[in-house]
Parts: sequence; structure tokens; C-alpha cells
Amino acid sequence: MRGLGEGGLGEGGLEPWRRCYREVGSKLVFFARQILQSGSHGAAEDAEDVVQTAFVRFWKAHPEAQPEHYGLLFAAVRTAALDVLRSCARRSRREDAYSTEVRDVRDAAAVSAGRDSWFEVPSDRQAEADRVQAALQKLPPEQREVIVLKIWGEFTFAEIANSLNESPNTVASRYRLGIASLKRHLSSFNDLR
Repeated sequence: MRGLGEGGLGEGGLEPWRRCYREVGSKLVFFARQILQSGSHGAAEDAEDVVQTAFVRFWKAHPEAQPEHYGLLFAAVRTAALDVLRSCARRSRREDAYSTEVRDVRDAAAVSAGRDSWFEVPSDRQAEADRVQAALQKLPPEQREVIVLKIWGEFTFAEIANSLNESPNTVASRYRLGIASLKRHLSSFNDLR
């Protein structure tokens, strides 16, 4: 494998990677946030670090990657986010052994107050974004993951299946079930209004 030093970046140097990050960076961060959130890690702010770590790992492993390989970046982000969750779980178990304090895993009020929002929206749309986020959080992680990749990642079911190492039928089924559940959650909110 060629290194990242001089001549190790392929014909275009850094520019193809900068373009890649501009094209999919925000989608990768959103994807990482939902994974970190699903583990009750509560560190959505770590999503950017996860993306950076995954991006560098991917870059080192695939210095000649083309846009059609960007789906593999989502798999790399997923792996990096799961690594963070596992690390946090190990640390938490160690801390629990030495402490009897009850830790607040997640402050649900922070989400409703917009302090830990997954979405970057104008302030007049924050309430709507919070409702969507709350509905997404109620989904099983497998369904939420597919919905994020399909809607915000703009991937096909085949690309999602490849990234998650699942069959396209399983991915499509999770998507349909997740969307139906989202509709129920969001319509029940509208009924309360």
C-alpha cells in the first residue's frame, strides 16, 4: 500500500479527498450522531471526531478511492462509532466498579431544549426538528440506521445492504417498518395539537 506522503495520494493529491468530504461530510456526521445516540452514549458531539477518524482510516486503506466507493465511508463511520460506544461502555463499567454515584446517561430535556439536536435548522423549525429526532430515537437502531442512510445519505437499498453487510430485502424491510413507525409517532403528535 502506498503511503500518504508525497506521491501516495494518487493523481489528484488531496483535492479528491477534500471534494469527497465536502460532498458527504455532513451526511457522515449525521449518521455517526444517530449511532452514538442509539447506544445512549449521549456524546453526539463526538460524531465529528468519529467521522474524522473513519475518514483517515478509509483514506489510508483506500488512497485511490473514487466517488462510487463513498458508501464504504459509511461502513467505516459505523465501525468507528461502534468502537467509541464499546470504549465508553468499558470505561463506564470500570467507573461503576469504583463509584456508587448514579450517572445521568442522557438528559432528555437537552434534546427538547435544542441543546443536543441532530439537525441544524433555523430556530423557527427547531420544534419540528426535535419531534422528528424524538420519533427517530424511538425506532430500533437497525431501522433508524437504514432510514438515515436512505433519506439523508441518499443511498440505494443495495448500497445500504453492502455497507451494513445485510441483504437488500432485510434493509428494505427495516426501512418500511421504520417509516411506518415514524408516521405513527409523528401523527400521534399531530393529534395532540
